[in-house]
Amino acid sequence: MSKDPWACPEPAAAPAGWILATENGWGALAVWAAGAGNFVRVLIADRERHGIVVDRRADGSERRELFVLTKADLTSIDDDIDTYLADAGLPPRPRGYDWFIRRPAHIPVGEDAFWGALWAAAIAELPGETVHPLTVKGPVREAMARMYAC
Repeated sequence: MSKDPWACPEPAAAPAGWILATENGWGALAVWAAGAGNFVRVLIADRERHGIVVDRRADGSERRELFVLTKADLTSIDDDIDTYLADAGLPPRPRGYDWFIRRPAHIPVGEDAFWGALWAAAIAELPGETVHPLTVKGPVREAMARMYAC
């Protein structure tokens, strides 16, 4: 058994129905909390990566603008994720991968349903409104364990 919390299979493509982890500290924490056997990583293909700027207006309308992430942008995102993980007491995750989480069987298909259920379950355990990586780490792991137990 590996002591590396990021050790996992590296298939050529994501398994069908698995959920792409968000590219931020919360997504990385969710991958860690899913635990061995419930996540994989896929080497990022040499392709453009995009971001979206969403401008929400007071009238309820929104404008979305797609942009290409530069290498500096991607490095900055990875640095921010590593900082978040360090704040949670976790080592940095390997870079250059997309991370996928096995969808718990009782969670409806769709990424929004998964992320919403995980967030609600994790913060339900928190005292007050403090959502710091170290404070939320345990509740996220417990929430994921409950989600996979059903």
